[in-house]
Amino acid sequence: MQVNNLRHLGVNILLLILLVYPAVSQERQEKQEKQEKKDEQAATIRLDTDLVSFDVNVTDRKGNRGALGLRAEDFIVYEDGVRQKISNFSTTEVPFNLVLLIDTSASTRDEILLIRRAARRFLDELRLQDRITIIQFSKEVELIANLTSDRFKLEAALNRLKPGSGTSFYDALQLIHEEVLDKVEGRRAIVALTDGVDSYGSTTFEQVMPILEKGGASAYFLELNTESFTEAGMMRDCKDRNHFEFSAKQLRKYLKEHLEGGDEADYEDHCSLAPLERMQINRRLYQSARRELREMAKRTGGRVYPIKQLPELDRAYTQIASELRTQYSLAYYPSNDKHDGKWRTLRVEIRRPGFIVEARPGYRAPLD
Repeated sequence: MQVNNLRHLGVNILLLILLVYPAVSQERQEKQEKQEKKDEQAATIRLDTDLVSFDVNVTDRKGNRGALGLRAEDFIVYEDGVRQKISNFSTTEVPFNLVLLIDTSASTRDEILLIRRAARRFLDELRLQDRITIIQFSKEVELIANLTSDRFKLEAALNRLKPGSGTSFYDALQLIHEEVLDKVEGRRAIVALTDGVDSYGSTTFEQVMPILEKGGASAYFLELNTESFTEAGMMRDCKDRNHFEFSAKQLRKYLKEHLEGGDEADYEDHCSLAPLERMQINRRLYQSARRELREMAKRTGGRVYPIKQLPELDRAYTQIASELRTQYSLAYYPSNDKHDGKWRTLRVEIRRPGFIVEARPGYRAPLD
């Protein structure tokens, strides 16, 4: 009897072990998987912070683009003169993420239909797998199409383009990185249609430049020629309902760059300024805008395409699309792992005879 009880007891204990062990084992496995996921996320954050990615253009000595079939070993990358090991390499076939930034301020008010048509033509030049975000900006910045490859959604977004007043250009560039490009991996580019003259918003050129340098996206600017149009509006009498006025932000910029030590009180009211002084301020602001567009393009490995007449947009968009289609993307983890926020120079060489490689001149290191 005692033997039978012991047998029953042994069987019950065995059954209990068999029932409990899988639950314990599963719990341990879940804990392990959670920890591995945390470790992976931590590693991803570290790697995404340190990874330096950039695109390169390859041409022959005549300037013809489209060198196909290149491999990672065909390129040599130097950071501050120190050779780096290429860890990621993407060919020209890899899709890219592109932000189409469109200035819809007063200077483009009468040309929205032409701008919309040119933007459609540009989308047709891109590949179906490429993903595009569309942002329009005047005084307000509006994301009208989230990152998508759906051409119907992009077409609908272009139909929502509407003219406004003022230009929050640098706010728009900041928004691009915070809300779009910093959240995606892979090839990235910005294509902006604007005259570059910023007038509203809180962001300045000095603030947005480091963001662009760290962002890794090539910036292409279709530079509209609106100076004469704006000057005519600025020269009108303030009683004329069609007159333009300088914003407080523009007048502060003018004082800082051209009238050091000038009295701000003399430049608080646009209408108190003499006509010749308005002309001078307008011309200076356009000079600054042109310089800043070229600095942003140079530091990011992009280009500026001056547009004298809006019908020239189609040709410029075609050239940009062609360049984006023939780029290679390189990435590496820098041997200098300091997060000091300093500028690091980049130099890229190509091993293939007869070809020339172009890349951004450097990048801004992260800052802890």
